[in-house]
Amino acid sequence: MSRNRSSRARKCPLCGRPMRGNGFTKAGSRRWRCDECRLSTTAKREDSTRMAEFRAFLAWLTGKDSMGEAAARLGITRQAFSARVAWCWNVEPVLPPVPRFHRYVMADGTYVPYGWCLLVLTGEDGRPVKWQWCSTETKPAYLQLFHGVRGPGLLVSDGGQGCLAAAGTRWKGVAVQRCLVHVLRNTRVDLTNKPKSGAGKALLKLARGLTKIRTADEAAAWLAELNAWHGEHGDYLKERTTARQDPAHAKGRKWWWTHERLRRAYFRLVRLNRAGMLFAFCDPAVVGDGDSLPSTANQLEGGVNAVVKRTLDHHRGLSEEHMKRCCEWAVYMLTAEPDPVSFVTPDHWKSIRKEPAEDDAPTSGTLTGVQLPAAGIDAYEGGFGIRKGWAGRSLAHRHASDTHG
Repeated sequence: MSRNRSSRARKCPLCGRPMRGNGFTKAGSRRWRCDECRLSTTAKREDSTRMAEFRAFLAWLTGKDSMGEAAARLGITRQAFSARVAWCWNVEPVLPPVPRFHRYVMADGTYVPYGWCLLVLTGEDGRPVKWQWCSTETKPAYLQLFHGVRGPGLLVSDGGQGCLAAAGTRWKGVAVQRCLVHVLRNTRVDLTNKPKSGAGKALLKLARGLTKIRTADEAAAWLAELNAWHGEHGDYLKERTTARQDPAHAKGRKWWWTHERLRRAYFRLVRLNRAGMLFAFCDPAVVGDGDSLPSTANQLEGGVNAVVKRTLDHHRGLSEEHMKRCCEWAVYMLTAEPDPVSFVTPDHWKSIRKEPAEDDAPTSGTLTGVQLPAAGIDAYEGGFGIRKGWAGRSLAHRHASDTHG
């Protein structure tokens, strides 16, 4: 009889202290011992089976396989797999507390099905610090996201008003860096990728150079070029069109700026610079003696947010509750030291309720992105596969007719 020698810390039922592995019984059960109160206990057979089921569930949920493919790997039917892991949806991951100071954090929201938005805050290592569910990116939602997090040296954001207002309230005086990729995108929206005027072409060329800036000297040189652009095209910006000249576009106005989009693109850059959000990432007052900080939110958008989107794409058809739990596990597994099994208690598998059947058939297409989906855990660890014996007995014949979601 094979013995599962994987030891995972558990708490003593008497004193609550962590217990350590203390060998195995003759029957092959894992023995645990508490050094504080000297209590000795063994792992129940059901515990080992449930842990194996949970590991298989998590490997499927954070991986690419559909439920049918995950079941086929274990040699069981999709219905049997769904029934055996139905209780796993009850397990809720929680991110660990964040006591340490971060030189910079990034905050952004990603919209998912059923009208939900998942706000994510990451630290300087690119790993998630907190998440918050909301319907839209409002100030109260970001206030909740920032709650309990020490004020960072710099906040990198896409410039949403809700995020900026919450940061000013929760972290007074914090430096904010507007994501320069978003600034470039907004400029392209105003000017298009092929402006017709010489002024528009020159301004777009300047905007494209934003993401290449790394030092304060380069930022100062860029601002000098922006001032030179205004000196050359300032009169062009001031041109007006009167209602008499173009009555078809008057709309009740007596006059309007002839080059409104060009003005909007230019003055956006001016406002961000005056607010200190254009080059905060290389400002000596913010950076100090360290290296320059990020100027874009690519680390978050191409990391955590990309993983969430990709995971949902692999598991289309989930119910609203299951969709949210899927996102939470995708984020949690990107933490520095994920320990998903630590959240599992007997109460989870004792409160199984039926859910509507779900279809997460694999989708076609090539996956692209900065970061691959979070690595799953070996589904066969702990004897989840169909076989007779310790912690691996087949439950398929008990649940073959169930269609839990």
